[in-house]
Amino acid sequence: MAADKTELRGMAPLDLVSALDAIALSRNLDRTALVNEVLTKFVKQVGHEMNVLHRMARGNALLSPSGAEDAE
Repeated sequence: MAADKTELRGMAPLDLVSALDAIALSRNLDRTALVNEVLTKFVKQVGHEMNVLHRMARGNALLSPSGAEDAE
């Protein structure tokens, strides 16, 4: 399973990290588990938005690549 994971690292505002720690503690999670949960939900939401846009773009001249150029 170790091959299925990689390290995610970066700087974040102290207030944000403190809030994440408090939320994680209230849910009996560690910070990493909470961040993974939040990022997973975000990625799923963006995927949903992409699917909706893709479906809506079919047949809509303004949302097609050539239609977008014509609208400019």
